[in-house]
Amino acid sequence: MIPEDVRKSEMLNAQKKMLRLKAEEKKKGAHEKFQIGDFKGAKLDLMDARNLIHEALRKVRALGERGLGERTIQDDIEALWRKILAKE
Repeated sequence: MIPEDVRKSEMLNAQKKMLRLKAEEKKKGAHEKFQIGDFKGAKLDLMDARNLIHEALRKVRALGERGLGERTIQDDIEALWRKILAKE
């Protein structure tokens, strides 16, 4: 690989990991809020997590990867969203 391509891919990888970590934190926060009954707060956290994971998936596509970890997080976010809607 060309050093410039390597640097770009390392940068995208670092950004992807950071976005995935932030999305995980938001998802955990949403789950905690869901458990105490703060559905509105949980939905706001899930919307943030959803946006972060979508951005991470864009990085995955740019890197040409499959993004299984990101898709798992996305599935968890959607499952929790459906639970919140069912409780409301």
